[in-house]
Amino acid sequence: MPSTPESLQKFVRYCQQHLKGDEKGESQNFLDRFFQAFGHEGVKEAGATLEERVKKGSKKGNTGFADLAWKPHLLIEMKKRGEDLNKHYAQAVTYWMQLQCPSYVMLCNFDEFWIYDFRKQSEEPIEKIALERLPERAGAFAFMNPEVDRAPVFNNNLVSVTEKAARRMGELLTMLIERKQDAIDPKTAQRFVLQCVLAMFAEDRNLLPDDLFISVVRECLERSRQGKPSNTYDILGNLFQEMNRPGTATAGRYQGVEYFNGGLFREVHPLELTEKELELLELAASQDWKAVRPSIFGNIFESAIGKSNSTERHAHGIHFTSEEDILKIVRPTITRYWEEKIKQATTLAELSTLQTELRDYKVLDPACGSGNFLYMAYLELKRLERVLQDKIDARRRSESGQGQMSIGFVTPQQFYGMDTNEFAVELARVTLMIARKVAIDLCDIHDQPALPLDTLDENIVCQDALFTEWVKADAIIGNPPFLGGYRLRQELGDEQVNRVFERFPGVVDQVDISSYWFRLSHENLSGKGRAGLVATNTISQGKTRKAGLDYVTHSGGIIHDAVSTQPWSGEAKVHVSIVNWCYEKTQERYLDGQIVASISSSLKSTTDVSTASRLTANLSYCLQGVMPGGKGFLITEQEAQFWIQNDRSNKRVLKLFLDGSNLAKVPDGKPDRWIIDFDDMTVEDASDYQLPFNHIKTTVKPERDQNRRDTRRLNWWKLGENAPKMRRAIAPLKHYFAVPETSKWFIFLLCPANALPGKATKPVASEDFYILGILTSNVHRTWVKAQSSTLEDRTRYTHNTCFETFPFPQTSTPNLITAIRSTAQDLHDYRSTQMEKKQWGITKLYNEYFHEPTSQLFKLHAKLDQLVMQAYGFNPDDDLLEKLLTLNLELAEKEKRGVAIVGAWAP
Repeated sequence: MPSTPESLQKFVRYCQQHLKGDEKGESQNFLDRFFQAFGHEGVKEAGATLEERVKKGSKKGNTGFADLAWKPHLLIEMKKRGEDLNKHYAQAVTYWMQLQCPSYVMLCNFDEFWIYDFRKQSEEPIEKIALERLPERAGAFAFMNPEVDRAPVFNNNLVSVTEKAARRMGELLTMLIERKQDAIDPKTAQRFVLQCVLAMFAEDRNLLPDDLFISVVRECLERSRQGKPSNTYDILGNLFQEMNRPGTATAGRYQGVEYFNGGLFREVHPLELTEKELELLELAASQDWKAVRPSIFGNIFESAIGKSNSTERHAHGIHFTSEEDILKIVRPTITRYWEEKIKQATTLAELSTLQTELRDYKVLDPACGSGNFLYMAYLELKRLERVLQDKIDARRRSESGQGQMSIGFVTPQQFYGMDTNEFAVELARVTLMIARKVAIDLCDIHDQPALPLDTLDENIVCQDALFTEWVKADAIIGNPPFLGGYRLRQELGDEQVNRVFERFPGVVDQVDISSYWFRLSHENLSGKGRAGLVATNTISQGKTRKAGLDYVTHSGGIIHDAVSTQPWSGEAKVHVSIVNWCYEKTQERYLDGQIVASISSSLKSTTDVSTASRLTANLSYCLQGVMPGGKGFLITEQEAQFWIQNDRSNKRVLKLFLDGSNLAKVPDGKPDRWIIDFDDMTVEDASDYQLPFNHIKTTVKPERDQNRRDTRRLNWWKLGENAPKMRRAIAPLKHYFAVPETSKWFIFLLCPANALPGKATKPVASEDFYILGILTSNVHRTWVKAQSSTLEDRTRYTHNTCFETFPFPQTSTPNLITAIRSTAQDLHDYRSTQMEKKQWGITKLYNEYFHEPTSQLFKLHAKLDQLVMQAYGFNPDDDLLEKLLTLNLELAEKEKRGVAIVGAWAP
């Protein structure tokens, strides 16, 4: 039952009349009545937990207790009456992350509610409500009744304000650049717009005289509407010049304007704005710039600027990072480190040493974009500076009876950034300039001047991080570009890619470009430095892992906090990994929010099997399929049958085509497409098959004529990749087994001998159901999960890592071999019957019945798993990965000595 004005007013009266605000003695009573006010019987009846245990580390005593956890809706932390809630922000964020990020966090001191939505804005509450205003502001507490489909209404939702302001300024910049007359140089327009942005921010943050900027904009707009020159050239141009003049204007129109400096106003290029341009600027200036969030302003601003800019960002793999994900790097890499150091320091001497260390602390983002990582890191360090200073003051009062506040020492000059996008660099500088005043206001700092601004021209630079000497930093953070290895030349061009390969001769494969940032970050960390980067989840997989995270861990890096994979918060439909590492060995390890003993370069806490060797005995069995190299090679069954009826000889070059999708979805893996396959025929021989040949000549040859590879261009009638080794392996077989390269279940199926496997299918050259039984068992599935790469929530089966490293049983008895073979045959017959009867693919069959204990599918798998475990001699309590890795290494050593082992063939 939802709340009523009467129930809320009753709660307010009770708190005012009966509660003194004792955190320990009255919090639970307060919370129970709070829930009752919103229609619940009480805290426990609603499903919430009081004093929820929060494990902050594995060491004894490293446990906290959240006052209330109501998963997944709400976390509440209570403090005594009169307590400054600002001081408990860090605790709230820590508990929020450890409790799997509930939707909202609330800090309360009996008189005031501070509500946070860390997914949307982290630097300040999304709402602050005094106790007595609770009845009239009930709409902000809609989350207290999650069963009612109603979104909370917050008065301090900074996202919408920022979006409006940023988009309007983006439209203004686009309008200036795309003028039909009096075209403006883009760099001049960009600087002018950024000067306006900083002026509007300064006005609403009390760094300019009240309403100065908006009043002059409105004056110019009124002149323009009257048909007169707007005079923005003089009026705004002179204002910007005044902001760059040392001292304070003592008289005149700009009386009271102080010296801003900051580099942004060093060059002033006045512009005469049109009426439409002024209307946009007036709309933007009317926004409340105190509510504009610099952490996302730059990204929204850029997205609002013409299509050309967004195309450039796509080409370089640049992506927006949400504040929630930035915190998953800034807190483990910077905040947690400093919180622990401040906690351990007890004497004035130790605390003073920390002040010196914090003053010299350097943070670098080598792919800074518009500066959102640097902005969040700066705010965190300013908050930590205040925590440290408060502890020093408390120590001084206890020793001498008086405190002594010092002027703040963390400045934007300690932050560095690089990016190849010149406009993004300018945005990053402005973002960090703004951060100084935001931090002063957020942390309620009274002794630090906001002006003049910091000049950051030497700190944040327009340079390519791959070819530039980096600042030696204590913390390296950021979101480097994502760009898959196969797209490097397509997007960057041959010249740039060749430069990259020359710069990194130790990386012999084409890998995701982000892996180079991991290498360079590790190389440029100071001795006690820490790093945290975002990348696509390929960073923990295959060649990209070897180039990046393997390099880090093999060079002394220890991954201490990571998110193995999660959906990307931006527009790109990818899954990302978040990785934090350092050199020190004393850190707690967190993987996906859980404390673990270790984290491998594959971002797993289980046994790291990435060191497994490829076994020679397996090398000729799981092979790469063909790759057409042109859509024209693929035809429908109707086309194939028509051509065969027209000329029976065409049957020789028309084959069923087996790709990943029809293997997983079509009943019994029967292909629904055909492929024209001239194999290694000469053009003269291929032309004998008139209809297929003419089809290829018409549909494939025009495309191949443009191909840069001579072999593809000249041999246009042949498949792009012919896979001769695979063809020879499966040619003598009555059937073979295959698995889709990417799938949810990675189940091997029997395939007809006349079906040609494509690149997205992994065929195994065996017709023995014993081999099928081993590959279908939980033993192999466990190995595949540890060795495979992932694409979103699907598994990618790679023959090099999943099959060639897999150790087959070495001591199976004849009876066990027969039993495994028979059970695998029974499983195949059952699956074939069910798929044919229900007209389901293998994926739907396993979705429905694999986890259903009463199903025949479940029972046959359980029987097969038991038999295969016996064949290996493993026990149910064994660590399968550890056992398999040990066996793999033993077999690899035997092969080195020339000892034959059992591989992927029937014993």
